[in-house]
Amino acid sequence: MIAHRLKIVGIVLTLFVTGVLMQFYGDAEKKNEQQRAIAKEVIRLHVIANSDSDADQNLKMKVKETVVTYLRGAMSEAENVEQAREIIQTHLREVEEIASEKIREEGYDYRVSTELGESYFPIKEYGDLTFPAGNYQALRVQIGESAGHNWWCVMYPSLCFVDSTYQVVPENSKEKLKTALTEEEYNSLLEGGKNVTYSSKIWEWAKKIVHIAQYQMDTF
Repeated sequence: MIAHRLKIVGIVLTLFVTGVLMQFYGDAEKKNEQQRAIAKEVIRLHVIANSDSDADQNLKMKVKETVVTYLRGAMSEAENVEQAREIIQTHLREVEEIASEKIREEGYDYRVSTELGESYFPIKEYGDLTFPAGNYQALRVQIGESAGHNWWCVMYPSLCFVDSTYQVVPENSKEKLKTALTEEEYNSLLEGGKNVTYSSKIWEWAKKIVHIAQYQMDTF
């Protein structure tokens, strides 16, 4: 009898673990799908410093401000991500030139390279929007040896802040995201990737399994 009850507890525990893994996999896959959908509608900016020295990191921020200010003007008329991509591609040489000029103004002779391609980005907050980690199309600006810490933002829709002490996402940028994304995808940016439903289900399953196991043990 005891062996039979232990077998039942084992089966219930196995079902519980299987359910948790299936829920986890489904939740992870859903988040990956949302990230890929979001990535199709944005272009990010990735500026990489020559090194991690204070001077090089300070230079990186000055180059960033120069590039952001220039592109914000050039991309002001872009109505969708395709137009934004074309504008950036057309102005790659100019971005490289203004970045190089800024570096020379600051007394350095580092080379600069620019390219529009795919890069991996960690999870990142911009105002009240949180973009999930994953691959995104990005304008990469590499300074010198490109061996230092980098700086990134969303170039389209414009979520780049020249003044980092005042980070309020422009409403017109939010509207562009709302138009390009589904309601669920946009809400995921506001929720920061949290999945309350998933946590709630896990907690309910945990309480049930503990109750069943406790009942079986009490009847031994």
